Amino acid sequence: MNFSHRFALLLAPSLLGGCAAFAPSYNEAIYTKLDGAHSSLTKIETTMETKAPSRTPYRAVEPYYIDALAQVKEAGEIAEKRPAYLHGRPAAAAAQLVADNIDRCHKAIELSRAAYDAAGQAPNEADNIAIVRNTCAIAKTMEGSLK
Repeated sequence: MNFSHRFALLLAPSLLGGCAAFAPSYNEAIYTKLDGAHSSLTKIETTMETKAPSRTPYRAVEPYYIDALAQVKEAGEIAEKRPAYLHGRPAAAAAQLVADNIDRCHKAIELSRAAYDAAGQAPNEADNIAIVRNTCAIAKTMEGSLK
């Protein structure tokens, strides 16, 4: 083995370890909670599709909204703690981005739930739910990329 290969083998672990300084560690609980919320939002869409062309009453989808909100709230509570213990490290900024996106997800679900409760199923409700699901998928994808 020549000098450049040995140097590369010695340098690689330190470079890979340096990447960890810029990203928080993956948290399975956050990912699982966000995945559960994604499933609940999909169930809302499925419930509406199975009752089409008639409109789905709010009471038929309310349990899925409640479950999605609970899952995202729990994921947010976990994610909000990471920036604090990573304070002063570059990974804190990335951890804050994940926490902020989880908060956006929670707000999107709550806004959708409140609108559905107040006005019933909108003609484009399936599209609205898809947008909410995609909003939440951003946080899920961010957390998943930390693996």
